[in-house]
Amino acid sequence: MHHVVSATTNPAKIQAILRAFEEIFGEGSCHIDAVGVESGVPEQPFGSEETRAGARNRVANAKAAAPDADFWVAIEAGIDEGAT
Repeated sequence: MHHVVSATTNPAKIQAILRAFEEIFGEGSCHIDAVGVESGVPEQPFGSEETRAGARNRVANAKAAAPDADFWVAIEAGIDEGAT
């Protein structure tokens, strides 16, 4: 069984991660632990650079919190620069 660390405690994002892993590895193939970690970017990132940086920071912080996991996943939502 794969040990997956979700760098969010948001239930909708955790469910999306679970569904993605089950689609790839099969139902019951992973256990997800959720950790609340900082993104290091504004609460609502603006643009792809801030959004990507937030996701990468969350993954790095999740790895530090749970270094023995098999996978670390972050989902960071941001506003598209062309949307304003």
